[in-house]
Formats: sequence, C-alpha cells, structure tokens
Amino acid sequence: MKKVLFAVLLVAMSMTAKAQWFNLESNRDYYHLGVNLGSAGFGTEYAGFGFGASLSIWGVYIDCLVNPPASATDNHVKNELWFDHEAFVINAGYQIPVLPWLRVAPIIGYSQTNYGYVDASTVNVNVNSETSTGHISHDYIVDESSRNHEVNFGAGIFVRPIEEINIYAVATRRAIYGGVSLNLNSF
Repeated sequence: MKKVLFAVLLVAMSMTAKAQWFNLESNRDYYHLGVNLGSAGFGTEYAGFGFGASLSIWGVYIDCLVNPPASATDNHVKNELWFDHEAFVINAGYQIPVLPWLRVAPIIGYSQTNYGYVDASTVNVNVNSETSTGHISHDYIVDESSRNHEVNFGAGIFVRPIEEINIYAVATRRAIYGGVSLNLNSF
C-alpha cells in the first residue's frame, strides 16, 4: 500500500511541476543521425557482431544492423571452401517522448539470416586510388535453403543527456544493439 501511495504522490508532484509528459510537439524539431553496434541475428546460430546506422526525423526512427560474413575478407588464397554466416536487420518505429530527455519507441522490422560458404580460390581486389592501398575479398555464396526471413519486433529507449547527443538501446526479436546519434539541428 505504501508503494502505491508513493507512486501516486510522485506522479502528482511531477504533474504539478509542469513536466511535459508525452509532448508529441517536440518531434517536429527532432533530427538525429547515428551509428550503432550490437548483435545481429540474435537468438539464432547465425548471431554475431554487427554494425549499422540510424536516422530519426520528426520522431520516425529507422535503422539497420549488418553482421557480414567475417571470412569473406580473409587474405589467404587457397583452393578451399569454408562455411560462414551473415545476418541483417532493418527496423522502423515512432519515438514517443515521455520526458524532454527520455523517449521510447515500439519497433517493427525485417530480419534475414543465412548460412553459406566462402570460396577462397576467388580473389576480388579492391584498390583505393587516393591512398594506393587495397585489400582482397572472396566470393560468399549463400545456401538458399538456409535463408531465413522473419518479422522483427521489439522496443527502443532513447536518452538525451545533452541537447546534441542521443544515446539509445534497442532490443528486438533478432537483434540487440545500442548506439549514439547526433542532433542535426545543432550544426
């Protein structure tokens, strides 16, 4: 009973302090661009470290996270095949401002995981003409029978400690990741 009374008292105090709860008007001036890191393909045998990007405009949140086949960029050339995997997720949601510094978003998207093999006998040379450096990569061939397409859903939480930076964490059915985004209005 004391906990319920304390919660009611806390809500009443925050309402009288003129806190802007669920102020959707603040989404009009909300433009963020960010990078994220985490696990793509979470909960499957294809899970692995991934990287990606995010964009928020008017409260609409879009992101992607990719876990590419790690051995496709191996520098060894030999007549050999080895197995590898990859995962990809793309998500969208709408950020609901709970407080000026806190937002939550329901997330829905698409997830793809697959298994394949790297053909180490193939050599693809990529050269940067400006720096005269390069690297080789190998062909990654997907086993079509292992390709798995799924609906991805979850939630995200976004915290803005200062006006220019947004820190966020997203947990969905097939990905767990976090990131940092910059307020584009600050520039």
